[in-house]
Amino acid sequence: MRVRLPLIAALWVLALMVLPATLGAAPQESAGGLPVSLDRIRDDLQKPPSRGLMPAEPVQLRPTFKARADQRTWVPTLQEHLHQKFDLSPMQRQSADWAARCCGLKVGQVIKMAEDALRARKVRKTREQIARELALIEAAALRAAQR
Repeated sequence: MRVRLPLIAALWVLALMVLPATLGAAPQESAGGLPVSLDRIRDDLQKPPSRGLMPAEPVQLRPTFKARADQRTWVPTLQEHLHQKFDLSPMQRQSADWAARCCGLKVGQVIKMAEDALRARKVRKTREQIARELALIEAAALRAAQR
């Protein structure tokens, strides 16, 4: 912060010295005078157009490269295509090996276990609610029979 203050002060002093010189340096034109006169525009429109960028002689274009294919297209067999598509990569093989040794988690098994636990909880809650409602009905029937 201390270094910037002298720098800012010096810039202000410089700006105050240059500003009056630039303000008085350019005289202003009168409001009635246009920067471009209509006579000059008309004269320019009367002149014939300049030559275009057309060459005097037609240009002969020659190819600068040649392309050709000497080899036949290689098409993989069905077996090669299937191996390429479905064989495991080294990283996938390593992950499968870890999962087989119980070092990793199989996401499918974890999701299935979670779904089974949720389903069992839902069944247990439903059975508990049915038991409560049956108990209420039996209690109401006993009260009605006692009256």
